[in-house]
Formats: sequence, C-alpha cells, structure tokens
Amino acid sequence: MDFSHVKLILAPLAGIAEPVFRSICRRAGADAVLSEMVSAEGICRGARNTEELLAFEPHERPLGIQLFGARPTSLARAAEYVESHARPDFIDLNSGCPVPKIVRKNGGAALLKDPALFASILSAMTKKVSTPVTVKIRSGWREHEWVDVDCARIAEDCGAAAIIVHARSRSMGFRNHAYWERIALVKEAVRIPVVGNGDVVDGASARAMFEQTGCDAVMIGRAALGNPWVFSRIHSELRGDTPPRVTVDMRRETAARHLRSYRQRYGEKRAAREMKKHIAWYIKGMPGVAGIRRRVFAAQSTFHLEEIIEDYFTRIATATA
Repeated sequence: MDFSHVKLILAPLAGIAEPVFRSICRRAGADAVLSEMVSAEGICRGARNTEELLAFEPHERPLGIQLFGARPTSLARAAEYVESHARPDFIDLNSGCPVPKIVRKNGGAALLKDPALFASILSAMTKKVSTPVTVKIRSGWREHEWVDVDCARIAEDCGAAAIIVHARSRSMGFRNHAYWERIALVKEAVRIPVVGNGDVVDGASARAMFEQTGCDAVMIGRAALGNPWVFSRIHSELRGDTPPRVTVDMRRETAARHLRSYRQRYGEKRAAREMKKHIAWYIKGMPGVAGIRRRVFAAQSTFHLEEIIEDYFTRIATATA
C-alpha cells in the first residue's frame, strides 16, 4: 500500500462492507476499502460463503481482504488462498474485533493478550505471501492497560506493511472518546505506516487526528453509514476547500441506487431484509423520520422500500423548495 496516495480508508464493517457499499464509498471519495472480516478456518474448510466474501469489483481497488482466526497455520493457508484466488491489494489481520463469539475462540482482540501467538500468526502470514500484510488492532484488552506500542513493534518485526490502530480497548466497545494519543505513540515507535481509527466523523476531526497523531491515513467506519459523502467532504476540507453540500436529491439518488444494486447482486429476499438498516441510516437526522422509519422496517419488499424512499424525499424536497 502506498500511503502517499491513500489517506481515507473504509473500515471493515461486519455485515456492512460488502461490494455494493464499498463501491458507493469508493465513488464518494474513499481512497481504499477493506472487506468485512473473513474466517481463516472457513477458507481452509472451503465454506460456502467464502467465495462471496472474497469477491470484489475492479473499481473497488485498492482493496484489502481482512482475515480473522487464531491458528498460525490456518491464517497462513488462508492468506495464500486469498492471494492466489482473490488477488487483493493487501491482506489484513483482524486483531481488534471485540465480539464475544470471535474472542472466545482467541481471535480478534483476544490476540492482544497473547503477543507470542500474535507474532507467530503474522510471521506465518508474511512468509507465505508477497501481498502486503497489514494488521488492525485495538489499543488494549482493557482500558489503560495498553499494548498497542508493543503490538506495533512486533508487527513491524514480523514484516507487516502497516498497522491500523483503533484507539480504544476491547472493553470499551465503541464507548467514550478514542485515546488518540495512543496512535501518536505508535507512530513514534515504528517506521511502517500507521492508520488512525476512532471518532473521525468529518473534516475537522480528520484534520485533528492527522495533526495530533502524525498518522499516515485515517480509517472511517460508523461515520460512513448512510453518509458515504463523508469521504469527499473530508478530502475537500483537508484541501482547504468548502465541502460539497449533501442535498436531498443526493440522498434520494444514492439510497435508491444502493437498494437497486443490492437487489441485483443478492436477490429480492436478502435485499428486503438487509437494506432496511441502510435506508434508516440515509434518512437519519432528517425531518419527520420517526414515522418513516416505522414504515421502512414494516416494508415487505424492496419495491415497497423504493416507494417509501421516493414519497418521503419528494415531500422533503417540496417542503424545502
């Protein structure tokens, strides 16, 4: 990864960062995207959903595939498979997921408690592939019991190409403000690129993270939900330009395109189920959404969702004209 050209990266949002959403974010200004996490054991077993999770479109590049697991041999085999079959621009090791079902099996953030295993996994991966291997960590298992600097040094010694630091502990979840000073300490400790993650929601917060931490790039996750324009707006503000206004028509067109593209890729049944949360995010904060949200989650088909979107945004456009 050449971080001289990559400044804003879409986070590997579980259940969200699939090809349709990633494509929308790339068009809206994300410089690179990460897949939702993929089980190394699933790849080794030939699990049915593996190929779908590894699939991406050429216009999504630069793109990384994120793997999770706890066995060095499985992660090395999975990385090798991903390199030969998917050919992403980089492969990321998830060492930060706080979800109980992942950490119970010693994956995700559980690796923060076992530096020897963490090192063994990264070494096994980097020795098996020529594709750059990155690693995404949290700053620690518990708040104020930080291990990020030690993990970053291990990652660098094991051949990692970059480290992504979500500056919260596993125990914090997404609560409270991220400890950006942890990102700065990691940046001081290693020579490889450092990506900061946590609480960047707009141009002002992105600029502050770059200035306060010295990080090479910023990763954005929850702020992009229903708001893919966050990337282009941040780019504008970082250049010193006035960020483009997100109009009602932009919201309507993007929500409708997202819905149609999702239906085309995954079929009516899945789209009708999964797109409701996205529609709710697109209308968040807009006038009179409480009743519309109820209609969205009660909708029985994507075609009904399309009608709700068109009706709502037309009324909003008329009222603000």
